[in-house]
Amino acid sequence: MIYSERIHTQEYFLGTAVFQKTAEPSDYDIVDGQQRFTSLMILLACLRDLIEDERFSAGLHEKIVQEENEVDSIPEKIRLTVKDHDIYNQIVVTEGGTLDLSKVQGLSEPESRYVLAVETFSDRLEDLSQDDLKAFAQFLSQKCILVTLSTTSFEEAFRLFTIVNDRGKQLRRIDVLKAQNLSPEHIANKALREKLANTWETYENDIGEDRFESIINILRLVILKDKPQFDLLREYKERIFDKKLLLPGQPFIAKLFEYIDLYEAIFIDMDYCDTNEENRAYRSLMYIMDAEFKASEWRGALLLFASKFGPVRFFDFVQEIEKYYLSHFLGGMRKDERYAEYAKLLALVEAAKTPQAAIDLVEYDEDGIVEVVTAPIMYGRAYTKYVLLRLELATCELDRVHRFSARSIEHVFPQNPDDDSEWAEKEGADNPIEFVHSVGNLVLLSKGKNSSAGNLDFDEKKEKYLKKRVSDYPRSIEVLGYEDWNTEVIEERTREAGEKILEFLD
Repeated sequence: MIYSERIHTQEYFLGTAVFQKTAEPSDYDIVDGQQRFTSLMILLACLRDLIEDERFSAGLHEKIVQEENEVDSIPEKIRLTVKDHDIYNQIVVTEGGTLDLSKVQGLSEPESRYVLAVETFSDRLEDLSQDDLKAFAQFLSQKCILVTLSTTSFEEAFRLFTIVNDRGKQLRRIDVLKAQNLSPEHIANKALREKLANTWETYENDIGEDRFESIINILRLVILKDKPQFDLLREYKERIFDKKLLLPGQPFIAKLFEYIDLYEAIFIDMDYCDTNEENRAYRSLMYIMDAEFKASEWRGALLLFASKFGPVRFFDFVQEIEKYYLSHFLGGMRKDERYAEYAKLLALVEAAKTPQAAIDLVEYDEDGIVEVVTAPIMYGRAYTKYVLLRLELATCELDRVHRFSARSIEHVFPQNPDDDSEWAEKEGADNPIEFVHSVGNLVLLSKGKNSSAGNLDFDEKKEKYLKKRVSDYPRSIEVLGYEDWNTEVIEERTREAGEKILEFLD
């Protein structure tokens, strides 16, 4: 249980909290301690709603909401303002809000944490007597100790935070960047600051924390066209803001919001192209690029093009960037080399006067792409799945959007054919390593592999194994139409793959 007899006399240390004084009288921003204060307010609300003594309960509520005092001109005020203010107000600020959670169902992940906290606290409190509930509330109010440090500048507050913080969730760099750019120093108008802060939080909730931070990093790359030299905060302060490549405050926030809108349209909604026909092909291609191209620099190139030229010729540029990335992917280019390549490309795109000029600037090694795709060993590489998905896309009709993905990859000619199978009698069976792992012998499966079925003779393998597992993939379905599967077929399909991988989608 939470309560014990020792609760009356022992103090409990809640750690150190760091505050920054704001421009508003008696208002502070919490630099370190957000989670602790929010949790305490939720716990106080649970106690308030469970304690039947109305005067005692009112005393707890006053710790959550400052009562109006006309004599001293003190307005009613919520003592803690949080990011998820709607759900916080419903549960914590509203008296009785923790007792009926049926009205706050279907919440997003950040908001659902409030419900989870209420349920957790309520489960531990519900068996306590009214006297024990009061004693516990008094313990929280009188015996829980918190050391507070306060400064007038955010930089000093953050410095203190890094020194004293030893518990709780680490303050993220993007939180610091947000606080700096929304500070009164850069945006004097309070209403505008609150509006931009709410928009920032809405974007972060909509696209998720990881994507949001990724966009900030991509914007850094687009502006600097160079690999990072410091952490994110120093990159923006010393290399961007101090050098006036982009001013802090509203100019930075406006550019960030622009890139978030573009990111959503390009990579999440995938509907950025001019026409429906283009959008079908674009969404089909972007679906596999977004899933398989793990590095983020290529996204910066697309965002810069979209910011500069809009949707005109955008899909043409996307297809050039796809080949550009693919050439690096197949060639095993290191991260540092890749950064240098995209830095040069971003500078060229930024200088381009027209969409066509930007498209013409994208250069890649077509022969190198074909050489890797048609090599004897394709299976087991980091790029294998993407190459096979891309070949499926090059084979299909683009009369609709295709969202190709795959559970696994299968060798048609088995890697280790049984000695008594028909495979063992075929040409090359004594040395299958020369062709068995090539792209011409690989198909995608929509279901899991079955190692025993993989060695079935060709006709039986088609009917009992492949037929049910390749139906989603047009290139893989072609295998079912062959009467025989041999080295000649594999070599021809490998050669065709080298041609198809360079084809552009209409």
